[in-house]
Amino acid sequence: MSSSARLSILLACLLATRLPAQQTPYVVGSTVSGHVFCADTNAPARFAKVLLKSTTPNHAGDDFMKAITDSMTKASGKSGRPPKTQTDEQKKATVAASKGMDLVTDTLSSSTVGLDGSYSFAGVKPGTYYVHAIFSGYIDPLSQFSDEDIASTDPAVRARLAQLASITVTGTDSAHADLRLERGAAVSGRLSYDDGTPAVGWFLTVVKPNTPEDPGDAIASAIAPALAMGGLTQIFKTDDLGHFRISGLPPGEYILRAALTVSEVGISAANMGDGGSGVNLVVYSGDTFNRASAKAVKLIAGDELSGNDITVPSHRLHNITGHVVAKSDGHTLNVGEVSLTVKENPTTHAMAAIRDDGSFRFENLPGSISYTLTVESAADGRNDGPASNVMGMHLPHPEIFRKYGTDTTTVLLTDTDVDSVTFHVAQTDWKPPVK
Repeated sequence: MSSSARLSILLACLLATRLPAQQTPYVVGSTVSGHVFCADTNAPARFAKVLLKSTTPNHAGDDFMKAITDSMTKASGKSGRPPKTQTDEQKKATVAASKGMDLVTDTLSSSTVGLDGSYSFAGVKPGTYYVHAIFSGYIDPLSQFSDEDIASTDPAVRARLAQLASITVTGTDSAHADLRLERGAAVSGRLSYDDGTPAVGWFLTVVKPNTPEDPGDAIASAIAPALAMGGLTQIFKTDDLGHFRISGLPPGEYILRAALTVSEVGISAANMGDGGSGVNLVVYSGDTFNRASAKAVKLIAGDELSGNDITVPSHRLHNITGHVVAKSDGHTLNVGEVSLTVKENPTTHAMAAIRDDGSFRFENLPGSISYTLTVESAADGRNDGPASNVMGMHLPHPEIFRKYGTDTTTVLLTDTDVDSVTFHVAQTDWKPPVK
């Protein structure tokens, strides 16, 4: 299971938690109230979510991700393996996850809009806040700004931010802010495989044209379901017929991005140690796995653009399999990992475990790409030893007898599977600790 999937599960559990009812304590702080209406109908935005975004950066997400990282490092130490240094792309992914956790902390103090469109906050700490709302089909103006924009001193950025609703409170007063939400544009279509069958359960998002792959895209897809439980985001998913509709979009030009993340074929809780990063597929409008060649769509205010069908070119997906053996005598190793990266796209990073028979497997990879494979932490060991629970998952601690070095190779995946990769790694001078 990938780290982003683990984060999604954890956030879902957090947002699903309900505290027991108890007597409301006296709350010290300012009161903020107002109404939220839909600009196109003048109707109340019933049960929308209103949030207060402080102009002072929130470090809650950073603190949360540090706790997760510390927990995984501690677990790695128990297994006898040295903690791994994060790559630049993994660091970017952590930053993206931190921003997602910032949203989660926002929802813990969000306010739900009533039937008459009213909302209220009590106990607001002194400070200046942007007041914004999230409502299905409507534009959240604050979503057009990053944390870097909010902290920017650029006059042009500050002028745009000045158009957002905001309030300043001292901690003992009251403030009022009414919001009118503009309906966004929508784009719809059908996602199918190249044999015509519907692609069910894929998550749809939009990205800006001429932008590179970003770890934040994958993180956003992974945690969106958890955030949606708290009313913090809208999720768009293909139905049983493969149909999708993405709404609430500001005017602009977009690339459609469809993503699917599932566990490895044949891997369950019983043999989790044989798993890895799972199957992670991303296809873009224009029926391509390559973001640079994706086809963009242009939306005007309130537009309803249909017929934007996408075909998943599954005939271009292939597997890479192989074995890891000792250079000295050719016996297969049974502990460790093989990593996979793409030089032209650093955000592509997957891991596959070295299984008991020395094999490893990467499934459903786009062809016409050169992949770099690297053996990491290879060893001879016993995998039926004690285990621990990390974030609710049962992780074994293999007993290591011998450790081996690393090896790297490049595999060009064309229009067929590659099943002949063999790594020959040399034993190191490591000795197991005395029991």
